Amino acid sequence: MRLLLALPLLCILNARGQTPCVNGMAGTYPCSNIDLMAFMSLTQLGTITNVADLWGWTDPLNGKEYALVGARTGTAFVDITNATAPVLIGFLPAHGNVNSLWRDVDTHGNWCFVGSEAAGHGLQVFDLTRLRNVANPPQTFTEDAHYGGFSNSHSLFADKTEPYVYVVGSNQANGGLVVINVSNPLAPTLAGTHPFEGYIHENAVFLYNGPDTEHVGKRLSFNFHINANDRVTIMDVTDKTDITVIGTTPAYTSMSLCHQGWLTEDHRYLLMNDEGDENAYNYNTRTHIFNVQNLDAPTYVGYFSGPNPSYDHNLYVHRGLVWESNYTSGLHIVDAAGVATATMTLAAYFDTYPLNNGRSYVGAWGNYPYFASGNVIVSSVGEGLFILRPRLSLRVKALLEGPYVQGAGLMHDSLRVKGLLPLTEPYTGLGYVHVGGGGETTTAGVFAATGANAIVDWVVLELRDAANPAIVRATRSALIQRDGDIVATDGTGPVQFSVKPGNYRVAVRHRNHLGAMTANAVDVSVAVRSYDFTNASVALHGAEATKPIGSVRALWAGNSLRDGVLRYIGEDNDRDPILLAVGGSVPTTTVTGYLGVDTNLDGVVRYVGDGNDRDPILVNIGGNVPTATRNEQLP
Repeated sequence: MRLLLALPLLCILNARGQTPCVNGMAGTYPCSNIDLMAFMSLTQLGTITNVADLWGWTDPLNGKEYALVGARTGTAFVDITNATAPVLIGFLPAHGNVNSLWRDVDTHGNWCFVGSEAAGHGLQVFDLTRLRNVANPPQTFTEDAHYGGFSNSHSLFADKTEPYVYVVGSNQANGGLVVINVSNPLAPTLAGTHPFEGYIHENAVFLYNGPDTEHVGKRLSFNFHINANDRVTIMDVTDKTDITVIGTTPAYTSMSLCHQGWLTEDHRYLLMNDEGDENAYNYNTRTHIFNVQNLDAPTYVGYFSGPNPSYDHNLYVHRGLVWESNYTSGLHIVDAAGVATATMTLAAYFDTYPLNNGRSYVGAWGNYPYFASGNVIVSSVGEGLFILRPRLSLRVKALLEGPYVQGAGLMHDSLRVKGLLPLTEPYTGLGYVHVGGGGETTTAGVFAATGANAIVDWVVLELRDAANPAIVRATRSALIQRDGDIVATDGTGPVQFSVKPGNYRVAVRHRNHLGAMTANAVDVSVAVRSYDFTNASVALHGAEATKPIGSVRALWAGNSLRDGVLRYIGEDNDRDPILLAVGGSVPTTTVTGYLGVDTNLDGVVRYVGDGNDRDPILVNIGGNVPTATRNEQLP
């Protein structure tokens, strides 16, 4: 008890706070595109030796997010709402206080269900709403109910939309499906079993809504078999008293331990991790892919090979990404866009076990990627709980009319050539209010690049709310190259954001051009997504958001005052600041510098003569009626 009472202080003193991923490392952890928000050790979780699987729960009453961590001695409940300062709310000791390496945790509604390989453990039931009312954490909890119809289990799956818990690998039904009715969680009852396909290691249940019309609307269990019987059986579990087999996956390359898997969100493909093939056949981590568009006769598509020889463990699919716990290699996030042809790509990773990436059962066991916040939790066997924040990656292409040279198909880079580009983004100094961004810097080496990838200027990318695009959710200052590619401050990489994955309106802004925004919300993901504002087929918000120049589109030039309106005469016009910049009285005077009135971005401000910065304003408002205006098409 004294140990538990001391834990909040330990969490404050010892839990590692936010550590960004910089140059491939977050502190001592190898990483790519994932930041470490916090870490809790085994001691801070109230346990010893190891943690096992985990799951997440979001309180529907207040939106708080919790990690439910299966551990050697029981289950830890951690409030991760403030991801950089997690708090152990309490600990549920194992039933009978019997320690076990294996502990599986899942939820239905506001109820948590816990199983274990320990004999006599059965199924623990815990009311998660109790986490709301803990005045002095951490608290030692007692289970709210217990089901003893089986002794031990390897794993369990709690259906999220109907009140049933599926138990597999138990001492009942030959290790096959055991279905528990938890419509009254305080009094679970046996709903059905299926002992005829032998031992099942893991299973996952889906309300099917895929292309096989014969089975749409049915509840299907995908069951993963091991013990020299490696295959996935697909069962119709709609009627728990009459479970039937629909189909079985064919043999795949190098079968060894068909461990666990998940359907893609369109229910067309099944991704599976074989936990033993890396060692048995001496290759890197493989994610096997089955085409299940005909559930009665699945086919093998191929596999995605990871960069390391580590064993794979639990994986899940969310927002077009595969979230893999790969033991010694940690969390891998894989872009599933190429799943149909087994050409998936690694988008991000965070290594919770930096010692090596070898073939052993240490490191990342489980992960949970479904929090609305975008945070991801990972259980690492001998380390503890990691709270991670993947970054979103975006590639955008746009052209600035001012420096665009139509015959070359490129923008000129006169500001760079003349050494006028600042190493720090200019927008904060101009009064632009960033959201999460601002203060970005680059290096002289980035400005040394020549050719199509030479830097033209700084721009701002905005992620705006899908429903109300007037709300800016996140911003980043970035660099635009001569060919229009907008890149991060390293001069090559995609622009990254630290907000949750989702659909956003994407906007591009420049200090003296009118900004533009996608007409529709688009997917912004951990995996790189690309959007081309120069392509006329890409719908943009408003009317004439960009200027046609031959076959491409460019941002309108000339907004010297940065007020979103091009004016040639009258109050707050964009022409007079150009005259003032060159002295205000002698229009033939010029001035050199990095100036907002330099409409064509050549580093020289001219009011009259060839290449002057005044005439483009008149042209862009129509060319004939100087009182006309042109408005930026941003809300």
